[in-house]
Amino acid sequence: MYLLAESSVDIACPVEHAFAFAADLENFPHWFPGVVDVASNDALPVGTVGKHYREAVAMPLRGRRSVLIRVVEAAAPGRFATEGELHLLLPRMEMAFAARESGGCRVTWRMSSRRTQGWPRWTILPLARRVMTRRAGIGLLRLKRHLELARQGG
Repeated sequence: MYLLAESSVDIACPVEHAFAFAADLENFPHWFPGVVDVASNDALPVGTVGKHYREAVAMPLRGRRSVLIRVVEAAAPGRFATEGELHLLLPRMEMAFAARESGGCRVTWRMSSRRTQGWPRWTILPLARRVMTRRAGIGLLRLKRHLELARQGG
C-alpha cells in the first residue's frame, strides 16, 4: 500500500453514531470534499461487506470520474474500509472509530493506493497525496461539525 493521506479528529458524539453516519457512504458527499455523489449499487444493507456503491468524484486535471466502490471491511463501531476500481489509483479508504472516556469518539480517516509499482507511483500518486491530504483535513472538520450540530439538534 502507498499511503496518500491520514487525518484524525475528536468528535463530541457517541462512537456508534459517528460510525453509522460515516459508514453510510451516501452521506459521504455531505462532508468529504471532491465527492460529488454516492449512490448504492445494490440492495445490501449499509455497513455490509460486499456492498457496492457508485461514487462520482472530482479529479484534478481530469474532471469528474465515476468509481465503483466496494465495502471490504465493516466491524461496527470500530472499523470500516472500502476499495475502489479507479484504474491508476486503486484507492483503499479506511476509517477507524474509537470511543473516548468523555463519551465522544476519535475518527481516523486514511486513503491509500493499492498501486505500488510502475509509473503512477512517481507521477499520479504524489499529486493524489497532495490533493487527498488537503481534502482529508477539511473533510474530517466537516464531519465533526455535522455530527456535533446534529447532536445539539441543529
